[in-house]
Amino acid sequence: MERNNTMKKTLLTAIVCAMTAISPLFGQHTQSMSFSGPSVWMPGTTVNLDVFLTFSGYNAYALSYWLEVSNAVAPYLAITDIQWFTFLGHGEPIYPILFTGGGDPGYSRETFDLGGDAFPNYIPSGTYHVTTITFSLASNAPNGAFTMLTTSHNPVPSIVTDTDFNDNAINPPGQFVFNVVPEPSTLALFGIGAVGSGLLIYRRRKHRLISCPTSDIDVF
Repeated sequence: MERNNTMKKTLLTAIVCAMTAISPLFGQHTQSMSFSGPSVWMPGTTVNLDVFLTFSGYNAYALSYWLEVSNAVAPYLAITDIQWFTFLGHGEPIYPILFTGGGDPGYSRETFDLGGDAFPNYIPSGTYHVTTITFSLASNAPNGAFTMLTTSHNPVPSIVTDTDFNDNAINPPGQFVFNVVPEPSTLALFGIGAVGSGLLIYRRRKHRLISCPTSDIDVF
């Protein structure tokens, strides 16, 4: 009986050790990207966005990602600086980086891989500040709410490469919504113009009343 119990314990220990050893191989790989920065952008100014990568279930050698924005604002937007923190950047970009590449329907993509490499080292699972990106918005940019996304389809899907050299797609894509609004000085000018127009209309109306007084004589 004691021998059987010893064999059972040995077998159970072996099973537990085997499961512990292989469990990382079957762990779920997850990855996502997020943004932090001002959601209100004014034409003619620059804006910084911090980009964060979260992944679990594996170690990462590299990151590749591109951004795309709504076609309505793409011609007025450019990337003028990139700072890398967790990964080393994929070469030195030529600024400004424009949104002239093909994107999803209704979107235009910038033309430089914003990710970087850690190889031959690797980055363990976690959440990391990967880049800070500076955007320049033209002074004639249209007003409204616009969406920025990480790419999710060929030919340039956003991916995290693990230490087995598998490409883990960042899908659903990271998303950031920003609102383009006029500068306060522009709004003030609009306000002054509206008040001026109102005064002008009032003066014209008053002048007409003085020029054409109502007769005091009753007509029967």
